Amino acid sequence: MDAIYCQDQDHSGNPLNLFCLDKECQNKGLICSFCMLKYHQQHVKNVFPLKTIVSNLNQANNPKNQQELHNKGNQIFEQHHKIKQTFRQNLIEIKEMLNKLEKEIEKQIKVLDLEADLFVGDAFEKSITLLNMQKLNKEQIEQAIEKIEPLLKICDGQIWILRDTEINKSAQKLIKTAEVIERESKYWLEKCLVDLNKLYETCQNPIKKQVKILTSQNRYQLTYEQWNLKETDAICFRSKKKYDIWLSGVGLYEITTWPEQPLSFTVQIFEGANVNSKNVIYKDIFTIQPDMDFCNHQGKIYFNKAIKIEFDKPYTIALKPNQSCLSYYGANGKFETDEFEFSQPSFTQEFSDNSTTINQGVIPLFYYEE
Repeated sequence: MDAIYCQDQDHSGNPLNLFCLDKECQNKGLICSFCMLKYHQQHVKNVFPLKTIVSNLNQANNPKNQQELHNKGNQIFEQHHKIKQTFRQNLIEIKEMLNKLEKEIEKQIKVLDLEADLFVGDAFEKSITLLNMQKLNKEQIEQAIEKIEPLLKICDGQIWILRDTEINKSAQKLIKTAEVIERESKYWLEKCLVDLNKLYETCQNPIKKQVKILTSQNRYQLTYEQWNLKETDAICFRSKKKYDIWLSGVGLYEITTWPEQPLSFTVQIFEGANVNSKNVIYKDIFTIQPDMDFCNHQGKIYFNKAIKIEFDKPYTIALKPNQSCLSYYGANGKFETDEFEFSQPSFTQEFSDNSTTINQGVIPLFYYEE
C-alpha cells in the first residue's frame, strides 16, 4: 500500500499510518502520529497501526472465517425476515381486533340508545298508541313491544309494568353500563397508544436500547452433591421489580454423573403457582453436553426468546430431565432475594414432583433483562 500523507499544514509530510477506532471520537479514522498526540491522547488504547489492522484482517480472511461470516449473515437476514413476518401478522390481528371492537361498541351503544328512548320524549306513549291501533303487521308489533320491553316485568306468569322506583333503577343501570364501556375503552385504548409510542421510539433508536442480561441472587446458601435428577424440579416465583422484566434463562447445577444417552431437559414456564399444562407460556428442550461450562458448579440455560414477567404476578418454572442422573444441588434456600419472591408450586396429576421445596433444588438463579 502506497503511503498517504497528512493534509494538516502543521503535520506536513507525516504519513497517515495510524487508525482511530474509538466510537465516541469526533476525529476517528486514518491519522498520523501528530494527530494522535493532538486529538487522541484520551483514548490512545483505541488507536492502532494501519498495518496491524490490515494484517489481522488478512489472517481472518480464510475459508473457515468466511463461512462463519456467511452463516452469521444468513442468520441475521433470517431474523430480519422473521421480524417483518411477525410484525405484519400482528398488525393484521390488531386491525381485525380493532374492527371487531368498533362493531361491538357500536352494537352495545345501539342497544343502550334503544333502551334510553323510553326515558326521553314520548317514545313510551307512541308505542302504546301504536299497539292500540286496529291494523298492525307483525314487524310493527314486535318493534313497539321491543321498545317498551325494559319497562315490563314478568313474575309468576304475570306481566307487570315497572313502578317509578324500578324505572329509576333501570335508568341508573343504563347510565352505569355506559360508564363502564366508556371507562374501559378509554383506559385500554390509551394504554395501547402509550405502548405503541414506546415501540415507535425504540424502533427509531434501537441501538440506544442496550440489552443487558442481569443475574439474580443465588437463592441457595449451600451447595451439595448427589441430587437425583429424575422427575420435575420446579419453583414458583414473583418479580419484586415495580415494572415488567424479561426472563432470559436460568441457572442449572452441574451434572456429576453423565448417562450414556444424550441428556436433555424440558423447560416449561407456567402462569400461576401450578405446574399445569393448561397454563404453559413457554416450552423448550435443551440438550446438555458434558463440555458445558460450569462455574461454581452452576451452568447457564438461555431460552430461545425472552419471556415477559409482570410485576407481582406468580409464575412457575419447571425442569425435567429425559433420564435419571446425579447433579449438585442447592440447599438452605431463601424465601426471597433482592429480585424475586419464591414459594412452593403445586403439581397436577400429569406431572411428577421431585420432592422439590423452597429449601433445596437445582434452579439456583435467573437471568433477566430490564
